[in-house]
Amino acid sequence: MKKLLSLAAVVLLLTITADAANFTEYYFKFKLDAGMHLDKISRIISIDNVKDGEVYAYANDRELSEFQSLGISFELLPRPSTLIIPEMYTFDKGVWDFDTYPTYSTYLAMMDSFAVAFPSLCIVETVGSSVEGRSIVFAKISDNVNIEEDEPEVMYTGTIHGDETTGYVSMLRLIHYLLNNYGTDSLVTRLVDSCEIWINPASNPDGTYAGGNNTVSGATRYNANGYDLNRNFPDPEDGQYPGGTRQVETQVMMDFADAQSFVIAANYHGGAEVVNYPWDTWSTRHADDTWWQAVSNLYADSAQYFSPSGYLDDFGTGITNGYDWYTISGGRQDYMNYYRGCREVTLEISNTKLPSQSTLPNYWNYLRVSFLNYFEHALYGIRGIVTDAQTGLPVAATITLSGHDNNNSFVFTDPDVGDYHRMVSPGTYTMIISAAGYIPDTTSGITISNYIQTIRIDRTLEPIPDDPIISYAGTDLPVLNPGDDNIPMTLSLRNDGGGIAYNVRCSLYTADPYISFREEAASFPNIAPLGGIEASLVDYIFSVDASCPNNYMATIQMYITADDYENYTQFQLPIGQIIEDFETGDFTLLDWIQSGDAAWTITSSGPYEGTYCAKSGNIGDDENSQIAVTVEVASAGNITFRYKVSSESGWDYLRFLIDDQEKGSWAGTVAWAQATFPVTAGTHTFAWKYDKDESQSSGSDCGWIDYIVFPPLVTEAVAITTTSLPNWTAGVPYSQQLQASGGTGNLTWTDNDGGLSGTGLTLSTGGLLSGTPSSSGLISFEARVEDEVSSSDLQVLQFNLSPAVNITTTSIPDAVLDAAYSYQLTADGGLGNKTWNDQDDDLTALGLTLNGGGTITGTPTSTGTVEFTAVVVDQVGSTDQAPLTLNIAASCICGDIDNDGKVDILDIISLINYKFKSGSAPEHPECANVNNDANIDVLDIVALVNFKFKSGPNLNCGLK
Repeated sequence: MKKLLSLAAVVLLLTITADAANFTEYYFKFKLDAGMHLDKISRIISIDNVKDGEVYAYANDRELSEFQSLGISFELLPRPSTLIIPEMYTFDKGVWDFDTYPTYSTYLAMMDSFAVAFPSLCIVETVGSSVEGRSIVFAKISDNVNIEEDEPEVMYTGTIHGDETTGYVSMLRLIHYLLNNYGTDSLVTRLVDSCEIWINPASNPDGTYAGGNNTVSGATRYNANGYDLNRNFPDPEDGQYPGGTRQVETQVMMDFADAQSFVIAANYHGGAEVVNYPWDTWSTRHADDTWWQAVSNLYADSAQYFSPSGYLDDFGTGITNGYDWYTISGGRQDYMNYYRGCREVTLEISNTKLPSQSTLPNYWNYLRVSFLNYFEHALYGIRGIVTDAQTGLPVAATITLSGHDNNNSFVFTDPDVGDYHRMVSPGTYTMIISAAGYIPDTTSGITISNYIQTIRIDRTLEPIPDDPIISYAGTDLPVLNPGDDNIPMTLSLRNDGGGIAYNVRCSLYTADPYISFREEAASFPNIAPLGGIEASLVDYIFSVDASCPNNYMATIQMYITADDYENYTQFQLPIGQIIEDFETGDFTLLDWIQSGDAAWTITSSGPYEGTYCAKSGNIGDDENSQIAVTVEVASAGNITFRYKVSSESGWDYLRFLIDDQEKGSWAGTVAWAQATFPVTAGTHTFAWKYDKDESQSSGSDCGWIDYIVFPPLVTEAVAITTTSLPNWTAGVPYSQQLQASGGTGNLTWTDNDGGLSGTGLTLSTGGLLSGTPSSSGLISFEARVEDEVSSSDLQVLQFNLSPAVNITTTSIPDAVLDAAYSYQLTADGGLGNKTWNDQDDDLTALGLTLNGGGTITGTPTSTGTVEFTAVVVDQVGSTDQAPLTLNIAASCICGDIDNDGKVDILDIISLINYKFKSGSAPEHPECANVNNDANIDVLDIVALVNFKFKSGPNLNCGLK
């Protein structure tokens, strides 16, 4: 059963079983627990793989001791090179079918045999030696192998980790295949004819033959000094020596790469099955990330097609971004991409580091097509030759795709021939070719339609002439403000020409009304050619008028002379530059954007100057806090700011970025310091980011910034965007926020012409128009807004005030019992639609309602008089109410039996006929019940006779 071992036990066991290497190498695994930070761990030990929640790693004595100090339990594993005793091959065994491992001497003899057998196609070069003196050997293959041609240089290397041997034998077989199939295999022939191919099967021979020259059993990952060579190269993020002391094998490879002009390369590994594309060192994606994914997928897809199911399918697809897998520092892949302009990939081609020799032919069958296809990419994209326009000689130039390249993703010409090869994904590009001593060449509208297209663009560069070319280079001025008087200014000039500038003198003059010179001429030392810069021997003296606006650009004319040379040119002086010192107490001066895991804050604790500064957010391990602002820079200049840091030195950083490109980083304990970086004209995003690594903290664990002086900015003029205001009603409170766009910082509003005076309304400095308007009529005023750099705008605004709403109905007609009723109440004044209601709901009991439109409707259910209060409100809240009275009369006259409108003898007759002679019933029975006893009978006839002829009592009908 496996068990966890202490450091002492591991050391004892591995010391006993140590091979011929002069150090102890440990191989172990540990669980990838939540919160574990591989970023830091990978800088202590050599992580080999992260798979299924476990981390596999190597270490030497020092590394393992440091790792154990982290308190992480680990499990010892047998070193992969000790799991089998592979069969070794020597020439005396006859024909080699690449199904065994060669001894070291056989390897060298085999490499030499390639050159002997194919002298017109192959040269074998020893480019250096290992720590223990073993040769680092390359085979160079090309149709004209002794001639440097206009063709891409491509490189494959194997076994930088000495115990990962699948690539070792595969690269030997690839050399053999290319040479033996030239002229018969069309793709091989095309590659050999079109490329200069370099293949190094064993780049860490001491590691591979750590068990002795006659076996690869006991091979080590590390070199003979106990270093992981794939952690030993200069790193884009971690500097020149991320893996400690530069090893001889590393330096050999660096020197070799420097002597060549590799376009595309691959570094073959084992222990996994995946294409690992850049970057390894940081999460930022390569500028050609789309191209990398396409190329990586093609490699994996071909391998999967020619192999059984399950081969080269790590991460599902068989490809991964290196950082997404696990980050490393000092990898050769990132070195070649970042420093050498070469597209190199890391190819993990076997889960088993040292496979049984009998399986080696299988890997060749799986990967042969992929080996060739990867090289072929060097033939696609944009290519050409760059030469000197006068001599026709090749030029060492840099090829940049404007707006696309970043993090050194540009490529270079081969200075021996002048050829360049820029592989790129489909798109339309602008290409800039630049070289020291030459005028740059720009080509726009280059369209690549697919991944197998080639566009040739040859260019001749014009040398910079031998005469001087002198221009403005800068001044030593601080921030200039209106009213600055007698300012001394040292002016610098630059000579971009090919000849020395002698007896240089420059006079300044200007028509600018805000600038006046007291000393306007100065002499300069002789200025060296090709970028030499010199400062004036005496200061220029000038003043800025106090009436000069802020964020103003003053144009200064220059008359420059030297021996047989003169030039009229100009430069601009920014005055009243925008300074973000956070003294507003917030982030409102500019359009700051917060991102990351916690927002920056304003603090009054220990600012650089004034009361406030900005502080990074409170974040945890593997988190970041970023603040950024995007501005348009009017002309080239500098951005200057103060920063302070209190963090874990070497791990937690305050970083400054321009357009996502890091320009500076600081960690540890740093008191307030100044940073200055050049900025070109155009739109730029400036960002300050504090990020933490995966464990531990130190100090206050944050960064601060203050007093940011921006280069001259193009500020959008402030403009009032409110063009109309809603009409209103007098006597109702009014509130409208005026709006404006553009401007810098806080905006201040005023009633410019006093048009609101006496209206009951005011305009606040924040732009709120409010108050209770006192009378009806037209309101007209001129609003003015001004920003913090004196940009302003005016806007005349008008709106109408209606009179207060007023109910004009004073009386309403009577209603009749049981008869449908409808009457419209009226009101004047007010704004828009009016809404009515019966304040106390008095009409409801009588079967009537007052609807929202002001109409009384319904059918009265009883007679009598009702008093109610009508209320009306307009659309902005103006209201009025009025007391009204409604009478509800009976539907007939009491005693009017025949319903002819009067009480007479005919009604008595009608009642008698109804009661005693079967006459018609009364139309309104309630009006026939004149004595109100609920019955129509003889008593009603008597009461009706008494009332009509005997002065009897008034009739009292049975009304409802």
